[in-house]
Amino acid sequence: MPRRPRWGPHPFAKPTRPSLFPECHPDPTAGVAQEFYDIDREPPPAYTSKLAEPDVFCEAFWLDNLRISRANEAQYFSLPRTKEWHWNNLTEFEQEVGRLPCGPSWFRETIIVKGDQGDEILDLWKHDIIKLIQMLLSDPRFIPHIRFAPERHYDSAAKENRVYDKMWSGKWWWRMQNILGKHATVVPIILGSDKTKLTVFSGNQQAWPVYLTIGNISTNIRRCPSERATLLIGYIPVSNLGNISNEQERSEAHWQLFHACMESILEPLKVLSRTGIDILCADGGVRRIFPILAAYIADYPEQATIACVRKSCCPVCWIPTDKRGHMALQYPQRDRRRTLDALDDHWNGYSRTIKMLGIRPTRPFWADLPYVDISSCLAPDLLHKLDKGVFGDHLIRWTTILIGSNEMDRRTKGMPRFQGLRHFARGTSVISQWTGKETKALGRTFLAIVAGHEQPRLVTAVKSITDFMARAHKPEVTKRDLAAMTDDLLDFDRAKTVFVDPNSKRGLPTDERRFNAIPKIHSLTHYPYLISQLGAPEGFNTKITERLHIDFVKKPWSTTNHVNPIQQMVAYLQNWEAWALLRAYMHDTGLVLDPRFMDARREEEVDDGPEDLVEGSGNRRNDQDWQLEPTVWIAKRPLLKSSVKGAYLMTKHKAADLIPATIDYLRSLFPERTVFPISHNTLFKVWRRCKLHHRRLPFDPALDLQTDQVRAFSTTEDIEGRILRSVFFDVVLFSSNLDNGNHQGLHRKC
Repeated sequence: MPRRPRWGPHPFAKPTRPSLFPECHPDPTAGVAQEFYDIDREPPPAYTSKLAEPDVFCEAFWLDNLRISRANEAQYFSLPRTKEWHWNNLTEFEQEVGRLPCGPSWFRETIIVKGDQGDEILDLWKHDIIKLIQMLLSDPRFIPHIRFAPERHYDSAAKENRVYDKMWSGKWWWRMQNILGKHATVVPIILGSDKTKLTVFSGNQQAWPVYLTIGNISTNIRRCPSERATLLIGYIPVSNLGNISNEQERSEAHWQLFHACMESILEPLKVLSRTGIDILCADGGVRRIFPILAAYIADYPEQATIACVRKSCCPVCWIPTDKRGHMALQYPQRDRRRTLDALDDHWNGYSRTIKMLGIRPTRPFWADLPYVDISSCLAPDLLHKLDKGVFGDHLIRWTTILIGSNEMDRRTKGMPRFQGLRHFARGTSVISQWTGKETKALGRTFLAIVAGHEQPRLVTAVKSITDFMARAHKPEVTKRDLAAMTDDLLDFDRAKTVFVDPNSKRGLPTDERRFNAIPKIHSLTHYPYLISQLGAPEGFNTKITERLHIDFVKKPWSTTNHVNPIQQMVAYLQNWEAWALLRAYMHDTGLVLDPRFMDARREEEVDDGPEDLVEGSGNRRNDQDWQLEPTVWIAKRPLLKSSVKGAYLMTKHKAADLIPATIDYLRSLFPERTVFPISHNTLFKVWRRCKLHHRRLPFDPALDLQTDQVRAFSTTEDIEGRILRSVFFDVVLFSSNLDNGNHQGLHRKC
């Protein structure tokens, strides 16, 4: 029987960290359950199978997930140790696995594309979107990481500087809660899609997966693939539509095919976004949820397809194509009513409006979705637009042309090594294809590489973009950060003429109008607004969907015979989901430890030598007068098993003054002594590394705790003289008198 409703804030409605100052929505019924049920914790009857026994589960899971052929897998049942197993052959084993519950069912919908050369029949594979939403809301693993009501976060009690982090801290959710009224629970739908190739070296087969998650779940969980908080909702069919001869008509048919498939996938939202539906959540509460499309993760070409605009136009605002290069210009956002009215004019024979506004003649899938303004749903993309786009494709290339490839390599190689920062030992000219990870790593040191150039405008342009990147990647973006991001773009707008060369044949823009042809630069101007609506952009990065391709596209594809692969991929995913559900059940009952719940974060060690227990020391002061006072951790025993002579350290570690410096140090400790028996033959115990564990930064507490390593490694070579490990000697600044309060900053540490 249901219990009495628990009115008031949701028990997990709290900010993401204690130092944030939250403000709850004024409606006390926002996100609150209408009634509560005691969740039944008895094992489901479907798991009476032998597969639910711990030993059998481990062996069966290992066997069914081997990357071998079915014939080789069948040989396992002919081994002497498996003759008395629970199944006599592979067929019986597969039938037992097939009886496991596998989550929401797949549906195949036939789509017919008519053309002058005949009809082409395509298959759309999809899940029921409501079943997936219910699956996410009812998963008990997400209870500590879920919110049902919007909040406002501030960095102080004065509530002057608002903080945008998780999606429930954005303005969109707060506005939707005001629209829906009492007893409503908003479920922000986040979609992601990305067409990807199935083949690498030959062939042209592609898949177009569509992913779904909800903004109620924390970003840290959503972007982790092993948590299964982002689910595959369907495969859009991919075809060249050879049955249509006219190239323009074929392009329009491709656009309409995408929107027709997305409309079919999102069909239930047309009604339920307005009326809501009662869902039993993981905490036992029955809530009236309103699933509303809130965000769409996609790269720029796909954003243009989603917004039904030409690729040369901005999918977010109405800015003309010949004005996009000016960062200071602001135009109204595209609104659905004006777009749909222009399309209605086109269907009625008046096409001038859609040509003037840059709209494609396509019926959008979001036309009948309540509360959806697609221009506000196109989430900021850090990977393709910023890291690999503006910075990787343009700023790096233009700067290299101005500085010179050889000079750029010289500066890059000469950058001091520091842990956590990638050192490009061979320069940047050897990299022919930049990845997002490489561009982001170079962005952290690029300003230092360019600093000191004879053209100050070049340094200003680089500084503005790298500062913008650093702020956009923050897990918490404040109102002041958004204002600073706008200022960064204005600084770049004033300094970008440094890249203009009218006589250039090297790839530089020949005039300022060339910046109008780079839509990714203009798209950065929308980041501050979109962040204020949806939260920090790290939860909407397209690298999330690209990583999901491994689990939902690449691996399933490798198990097929490559003939009509989608149906085989669906069968593989059903089997994979069945094992995932069984593994979660085994973990909940304490029978098998799920590796996903283990701490996967491991510190990257430079040296693979043995380490023992460590000892720590350090002082803790309050955060009002913040100083670098880390806790020092060092191994109890030296890394090298045997001591080494002083002469070895003076030669290999380039410590020519080791002996006199050691004597001077001992004399300062023991001034009464006159003789210290230390020479080149004295044996020294060597510690190669210690760790500095820092406190959380008071001015940016959302960042992870920082741990620095102080390394003292000499060069290691093999018998042929080849370098196996480069030398590492880190520079450390320390204070000889921490109680001296007369100096601060660098003066205090030197």
